[in-house]
Amino acid sequence: MANGKLRLGILISGGGTTFVNLHEKINAGSLDAEIACVVSSRKQALGLERAHKLGYAASAVNYRKLGGDAAASAAIHEILAEHKVDLVVLAGFLRVFLPGERYHNRCINIHPSLIPAFCGHGFYGAKVHEAVYQRGCRVSGCTVHMVNDRYDEGPIIAQRSVALAEDDDPAAIQKKVFAAECETLPAVVQWFAEDRIAVNNGRVFVRQNNT
Repeated sequence: MANGKLRLGILISGGGTTFVNLHEKINAGSLDAEIACVVSSRKQALGLERAHKLGYAASAVNYRKLGGDAAASAAIHEILAEHKVDLVVLAGFLRVFLPGERYHNRCINIHPSLIPAFCGHGFYGAKVHEAVYQRGCRVSGCTVHMVNDRYDEGPIIAQRSVALAEDDDPAAIQKKVFAAECETLPAVVQWFAEDRIAVNNGRVFVRQNNT
C-alpha cells in the first residue's frame, strides 16, 4: 500500500452514487483508503463524469468491442496494475469481472439484498427492490461479498438488514437499503485497510481490532 493507504480501484456502470459515498467517507477522514482509479463498463455513465470532475483517473472498458468477459477483465486488470490497486470494489458494476489470482480475495461487491435472497443473474438495482416488494418482504438489506467468477456467489463478508413497512414501495425500499449500503461498504473497506479480513474454507472471518 502506497503511503500506508489502501488503494481502491472502483468499478461502476451507472451514476456512481456508491463511489461518491466512498469518496465522501475518505474526505471525512473515516476511511483509511484512497481511490486510485475508477473504471466504467459504460462510456456514458454519469459516474464516469463525476469521477473526472473529482479529479480521479477514470476510464471506460467496452465489453462488446473486446469480445466478452475474459478480454474485458484483462483490460481492466491492466488499468488496475497501472494504478497499483490493492482492493477492487464493484460499486454498481453490471458486468462480470474476473478477479484472477491477483485479486483473489481482494475484490468485493455490494449487493442490494440479503444474499442468498434476490441475487444472481438478472437481480440488480431497482429489479431487486421490485422483487422484494412483490414478495411482500418485511425485511431487506445489503450484502458485501467477495467476488468470484459467478454472480453473487463469493463468500459473504458483511450484511446489514433493514425493516420494511407494509406501505413501503420499491422506491422506499431502495432508499432504506442504500442508506445501509452507505455504512456497510465503507466499514468493510476499512477492515481491509486494517488487514482484519481472513478467509478459511470458503468463509470470511473478521479479526478483532486490537489497536
